[in-house]
Amino acid sequence: MTKLIKMKFTRYIIVPFLAGLLMLSACESDETFLEETPSSFLTPENAYLNKSQFEMLIAAMHRNVQQFYNAGDGDKDAWARGIGTDVMFWPMDDQRVFNDWSLVNSLNGYSEDWYSWQYAIIKVANSVITYAQNEEVKWNGEEEKNAIIAEGRFFRAFAYRNLTNVFGGVPIVDKPLTEPKLDFTRASRTACWEFAKTDLEFAKDHLPLTTNMPGRVVRAAADHLLAEVCISLEDWTGAIDAATRVIDGTNGDYHLMTDRFGTRADEAGKNIYWDLYRMGNQNYDMGNKEAIWVAQMEYNTPGGTVNFGRPTIERMMWNRHWLFQRAGYSGVAQDSTGRGVSFVRPTNYANYSIWKNAGNDLRNTEAVIKRNYYFADDVDGYNKGDLIPKSFLTANEDTMQYIYPNWQKFGTDKHLDGKPDNGYVRDFYVMRLPETYLLRAEAYLGNSQPDKAADDINEIRNRAQAPLISAGDVTIDFILDERARELFGEEFRMLTLGRLGLTYERTKKYGYEPARNSISERNNLFPIPQTAIDRNVGAVLEQNPGYE
Repeated sequence: MTKLIKMKFTRYIIVPFLAGLLMLSACESDETFLEETPSSFLTPENAYLNKSQFEMLIAAMHRNVQQFYNAGDGDKDAWARGIGTDVMFWPMDDQRVFNDWSLVNSLNGYSEDWYSWQYAIIKVANSVITYAQNEEVKWNGEEEKNAIIAEGRFFRAFAYRNLTNVFGGVPIVDKPLTEPKLDFTRASRTACWEFAKTDLEFAKDHLPLTTNMPGRVVRAAADHLLAEVCISLEDWTGAIDAATRVIDGTNGDYHLMTDRFGTRADEAGKNIYWDLYRMGNQNYDMGNKEAIWVAQMEYNTPGGTVNFGRPTIERMMWNRHWLFQRAGYSGVAQDSTGRGVSFVRPTNYANYSIWKNAGNDLRNTEAVIKRNYYFADDVDGYNKGDLIPKSFLTANEDTMQYIYPNWQKFGTDKHLDGKPDNGYVRDFYVMRLPETYLLRAEAYLGNSQPDKAADDINEIRNRAQAPLISAGDVTIDFILDERARELFGEEFRMLTLGRLGLTYERTKKYGYEPARNSISERNNLFPIPQTAIDRNVGAVLEQNPGYE
């Protein structure tokens, strides 16, 4: 089954939903246009009366998640992925925000967008949860109703996790607001995580094990997120139990992929880790058994992406070696090169430090991280096809923009329709099984069981053909290193470091030099957006310490 005939929420549910609302609110005739008939007005209580109508709301929340992976150009999508931390930075201007952490303030648009995006999800989730319990809704049994409510509660928990990990405690909104409210106050960080945990406990009991709609959340996604939230609350047993239900088959057939698979599995010189990121290989229904939750993108399809007709990640994450004319390149992007623009560069920590003593780790091969670049023509005593040596890279922009390792998970050498700029459209992992193993390893470490933590980490390293570790090797720093090796650019690193309170420490230790020199301990939390504070005129919405 091709992707073009898959059910996509954004195309098949949201558009009919909007059209339906217009039809419902239309007048019967010109003569009745001015007649007031209050009983015909749409209200939440009479607008959502069957399962399909609630699925339209759920589609809207999926659309919001899609936005996280395709929200803007430049480095905007990289905010949550960890720009300015230990793993990546903006390579073209040392005075840019997150290279200069002193520029992170309450007027910063990155924080404001993240804050508003999450509350947009919470608003819709509260509508699903509340109005699904209306006695007028026609359900095919209690199980169907609870499954819909479970999706709403999953998304609400997801949004509160996204908020709490980076901002600390935020206002808890647990029902639809029917009138203006201007007196929000912040709950504690612990209370927010507890609120999310309660939602996820319900979701993991009532979400389905499987779905025939790619991208729709299932029970394993709830338990994966529950494991992380329990870790945040230092509920080690709860975290271990939740992760185990994903890993041991309780929540379905999930396992690490060990054999070549998918659309380009027959290509020599590649490996299983490379296969995971080829276009068309991300979804469970296509045979990828480590895909737990995947944000959907669609090529040349209305609603298939959020902006620009394609995700901008290849453009954002890849260097611009195709523009390196001093090395013989024409300055014209090719299908085989892509059209990277060097908006985001991995740090030396991500490119080199974490690979010391890596052995034959598949994740560090040339197929997975392209490190070697070749002259495109005869220049300066070098022949076409010669390896570009370090000695040739003399200017700052040579290694900051033109030549640095390209992680192949972010792009392709075979673009759709041969288009190097617009022809890279793939689905994005939100949750993948290796992270579940690493969450359980973190919980085992917190529970003073480093031997079991090592076993979980070794499951991932064994698949990667990396040297195995022992219990004595397991620390939170090692787990974060392994997350970088396995999940670089895929996990929301800013959220991971934020929940651990390690944004400052890890950036200070491993970040790009300007970031190391400018970050302060206040940056372990992000500022509450000033717009939220200013609108809240009925009460004080407290700012995080250190921000004005």
